Amino acid sequence: MNNFFFKIKNKIKLIDILNTLDVTEENFLNVNKNINQNIENLFIDDFVSFTNLKKNKLSFYTNKKDYLKNVFSGICIVEKINLHLLSDEVIKIPYKNPKKGFSTILEKYFGKSNFKNKRYSIHPLAFIHKTAKIGNNVYIGPYSFIDEGVIIEDNTYISERVSISYNCKIGKECFLGVGSVIECTIINDKVMISSNTVVGKSGFGFIPNKTKTQLTPHIGGVFIGEGTNIGAGCTIDRGLIDDTQIGKYVMIDNQVHIGHNSKIDDFCILAGQVGLSGSVVLKKNVTIGGDVSIKDNVTIGEDSVIAGASKVFNNFPKGSYIGGSPAQDIKAWKRMIAAQRLDLKKRKNN
Repeated sequence: MNNFFFKIKNKIKLIDILNTLDVTEENFLNVNKNINQNIENLFIDDFVSFTNLKKNKLSFYTNKKDYLKNVFSGICIVEKINLHLLSDEVIKIPYKNPKKGFSTILEKYFGKSNFKNKRYSIHPLAFIHKTAKIGNNVYIGPYSFIDEGVIIEDNTYISERVSISYNCKIGKECFLGVGSVIECTIINDKVMISSNTVVGKSGFGFIPNKTKTQLTPHIGGVFIGEGTNIGAGCTIDRGLIDDTQIGKYVMIDNQVHIGHNSKIDDFCILAGQVGLSGSVVLKKNVTIGGDVSIKDNVTIGEDSVIAGASKVFNNFPKGSYIGGSPAQDIKAWKRMIAAQRLDLKKRKNN
C-alpha cells in the first residue's frame, strides 16, 4: 500500500477482518493451531503484495506463481487446498476466493463510500437549481452544477466540478467522479462513474454536404443499469432517436467509447480503449479485450469473447471466441489451419 496516499487511521483488528469475510473464529483457529495469543490482540497495520508479507501485514495467495521462498510471517487470505503451501509462521485466513476476499476488505476501508465528507452534504460552492430534488445523505462537491428537474436519490456522492443536465436522474448509492458530465441520462442504483467521463452528449451523426454538412440533432437518451462501473475518460453517446442502453453490472474500463444507439446487455466486460460504433449490440456476458474496434450495426452473441486489438466487421453468434483483423471465429480459424497443415503433409508424403 502506498502510505503517502492511503493511510490506515487506526490499527485494524484481525477479528474485524474475519467478521467482514464471514469466517468464524472456530474455522480460523482450526487452521492456525500454533497461535499462542488471544485472537483479539492480533491486528493489521498495512496491506501488501504477497512477496512483501511481513508481521501484521495482510495479503492473499492464489498459487498462480511460486512466491513462497521468503514469506515466513504476516496474515494471508488463502484457499484451504493451499494452506499446506504456506509456512507455519504465516497466519492463515481460509477463504474460497482469496483475491475476492482481499478486494472485499479493500472496499470496506478504501472504497468510494469512504470519500464522503461528513461535515456537510452540499458544498456552498455547488450550484443546485431550485427545482432539483436531492435525496437524503447526498454529497455534492464544489463547483458542481445540478440543472433544472434533476433527481439525485439517497446516499449518492457527486464529486467536484460535475455537471448534471436537465431532467437527468441519478439513483441511490451512486458515485460520480471529478469532472464527469451527464446529459439526457437515467442512471440506476449503485452505478460508479470515474473522473472526466461524458455520458449523454450528442452522437456522431450528420448529413455530409461539403461546406454545408449538417449535424443531426440526437433526441434519444442513455439508460445505465444497476451496479454498472464506468472508468475514467469514457464517452457514451445518447441515441439518435431511441436510447443508448447499458445493462446491469457491466464493467467498462478507462477510455472506452460507446456510439449512439448501442445496446450492451448485463454482465459484459469492456477493457481499455474499446471503441463501439453506432448501434452495436452486445448480448449478455460478452468480454472484450483492450483496443478492440467494432463496426456499426454489428451484433455479438451471448457469452462471446473478443481478443485484444481485434477489428470486428461482422456479426457473431452465441459463444464465439473472436480475434484478428478482420476478426474471425478463432476456433474455426484453428480448424482451418489444422486442415491446411494436414493437406500440406499429405501432399509432401505423396
